Amino acid sequence: MDKKSSPKIYFAPLQESTDHIYRSSHAKFFGGADKYFAPYIVRQNDGTVKNSHLRDISPINNRDYPLVPQILAGNSADFLFLARLLQDNGYREINWNLGCPYPMVTNKGLGSGLLPFPDRIRTILEASLPKIECQVSVKMRSGLHSDDEIFQLIDLLNDFPLCEVILHPRIAGQLYKGAPDEAVFARVKAQLKHHLVYNGDIESDEYFSRLNVLFSDTTTWMIGRGILKNPFLPLQLKTGAQPETGEKVDLLRNFHDEIFLNYSKLLSGSSHLLMKMNKFWSYFCFVFPDPHKTFKRIKKAANIAKYDAAVSENFQRLRYQPDDIK
Repeated sequence: MDKKSSPKIYFAPLQESTDHIYRSSHAKFFGGADKYFAPYIVRQNDGTVKNSHLRDISPINNRDYPLVPQILAGNSADFLFLARLLQDNGYREINWNLGCPYPMVTNKGLGSGLLPFPDRIRTILEASLPKIECQVSVKMRSGLHSDDEIFQLIDLLNDFPLCEVILHPRIAGQLYKGAPDEAVFARVKAQLKHHLVYNGDIESDEYFSRLNVLFSDTTTWMIGRGILKNPFLPLQLKTGAQPETGEKVDLLRNFHDEIFLNYSKLLSGSSHLLMKMNKFWSYFCFVFPDPHKTFKRIKKAANIAKYDAAVSENFQRLRYQPDDIK
């Protein structure tokens, strides 16, 4: 890939994975992301927002990197409430989630569940955008049931002053199975007036280079699971460079230790902490030579002492097999 023009890399929001503790640690030890997107906040039935969501988007917890908070809203009242809440916290850009594919969300007419209903989307944007000052971007799938759905939305999206559109070219029913539909992305790009960002399955230099050939005029890319599996990836894609092997191992260990320390301060009880770290290792294990065995050691740890021993063994093995680090 031609490295002369550095691409913009966005770190995608993933519920339960990319909270402020993870984001802050990634920015500190690895960097390379031009923007971090926070997992969505949503208004509850009683009209409030969960304290955990408020904590995650608090400016105090997000001082050292550019953050775009995301909202999940299925009507203009919720959209306006959440947008104004974020404005009051100093944010000048928010992202509207029209992409979440999980049935517990889509069955409520939220996330991808809104895509088959252009009139609802238009009503929300018409009622909301004139009443807020922040910029709005949209993150979306290509449809709930069919790719046809996105092509019923393009003229609608073109009618509104969105700052950009982020497209994951899968339908919701696929979740993360199968391959992103590159042909759909190309068709949307040809018809959409807004800046379009590609999202979906970028996990290697090779695949990224291929996408750069396919979409040579695309400048911005969103990556989620690829960064969770390889925290070096954003800087690697932007510069083509990586730290020396010994430095990589140290960075990975310090990254883990900071995340563990901060979660131990936040979470109550060792079982809660171990569950959180299991989620972390379900992706982090892919940096290691044998992901399956690496993760298995973590999952077998029944207490903090055994967890510490499993972590030490994983990193010890990594130091003995440094050439296999991603």
